[in-house]
Amino acid sequence: MTRLCWAAAVATLATLAAAGCGNDETAPAKTTAKRGSPSAAKEAATDGPAAGGPGKKFAPIQLGDDAADTGGATAAKKKIPDEQRAQTIVAALQPFQILLGDWRWGTFRKFGNFAKVGEDLKWVWDFQSDPMRPALKGVSDANPYFQKVWLTYLPDDEKFQLTGRTPDGESRILQGTWADNGEPREESDGKKTQRTYKLVLAQVSPTAGDQWQVTLSQLDNNQYLMVVARSPAAGKNFGPLDTVRQQRVGTSFAVADSDNPGPKCIISGGLRSMDVEYKGKKYPVCCSGCAAAFNDDPERWLAKLAEREKQTKKDE
Repeated sequence: MTRLCWAAAVATLATLAAAGCGNDETAPAKTTAKRGSPSAAKEAATDGPAAGGPGKKFAPIQLGDDAADTGGATAAKKKIPDEQRAQTIVAALQPFQILLGDWRWGTFRKFGNFAKVGEDLKWVWDFQSDPMRPALKGVSDANPYFQKVWLTYLPDDEKFQLTGRTPDGESRILQGTWADNGEPREESDGKKTQRTYKLVLAQVSPTAGDQWQVTLSQLDNNQYLMVVARSPAAGKNFGPLDTVRQQRVGTSFAVADSDNPGPKCIISGGLRSMDVEYKGKKYPVCCSGCAAAFNDDPERWLAKLAEREKQTKKDE
């Protein structure tokens, strides 16, 4: 698929993100951070393409006035409208569509005499906790590090943010971007396209106590690593704490590229894994989070679908 097709696919997805999937009383609170402010990286919520040849990169796409800030540090900053902000976030999170679904996991570190393992990790879209800041939410009751995580994007800072709830109820907020040469890539052997990336996030809140660094490395469509490093309160360097390996339960189904056959989720654009029903008609969705969003306000999402289809016909 050409880059033009990918951009069109992302633009289609981006028009859908105003309200959402998955409701949780412990979810991320709203925050604002201004680019250029020394404290911006410290501000945090309390919460919580182409299918081309080998080695092809695809980068998150930003939409609207904030997409091309070429005026340098002195350029006037335009505020992104709320609706456009949500669209930008959904576009930036597209490489992580691969996470949607169910995963089994295991730690390298031993707890007592045994490594911890589980099959309860589930990733879904969360459009409901903060409609203006969509996120991907991961939940695992047995995970020793994060039992709930929200992964989102901060358009003003051009960073990703991961907010994690630890088993003892503490929130750790980490921000970062792609590692060197870690931008999302697609590699194809002519039969199957594998997607990889490496995202590094460092703790920005709380600033007291030990500090964590989390690296998410997608190895292929069906496995990724979460490497957790820690720095003591008075330290400056991160040392290894653990590596948690995730292996997909079943097969990859949540890729939003238009070169993949099959119905697309009417909420996020991911590939269908289930259906929702309204007034006797079924509609495809990619995850239980998107199903929850649809069921919460079906008329809203059907209106957006009608707008998209109308625009598609205009463009033809």
